[in-house]
Amino acid sequence: MKITPKKVPILAGLADFRTAHLQPVIDFLKAQGNAPATGDQFYYNRDGLGVYGFAQPLDAQLLQEHFDFPPSISLSVDGLHDSRHFVRIQHTPDVPVRRFSFEE
Repeated sequence: MKITPKKVPILAGLADFRTAHLQPVIDFLKAQGNAPATGDQFYYNRDGLGVYGFAQPLDAQLLQEHFDFPPSISLSVDGLHDSRHFVRIQHTPDVPVRRFSFEE
């Protein structure tokens, strides 16, 4: 009999920050050896989409096996997208982060 480990729940409605609920996913991917490609933080484009990039492609199947995602989060070959909070975790190879002029 195969014992299935319990999945880690990802809560959709943490009120403190729009990306805090995705920190377990980011920590898991880093523990798997996937290095951050966007300075270990989310960056936001002019439309407000928050993106956290990784150097290697994401293993969507492994993420689905390990986490219990709410309906607002979808996984695809492009990465993880949270439609409720308008943020993504994705493979972002060799893409420099363009900062606003007032950012350091």
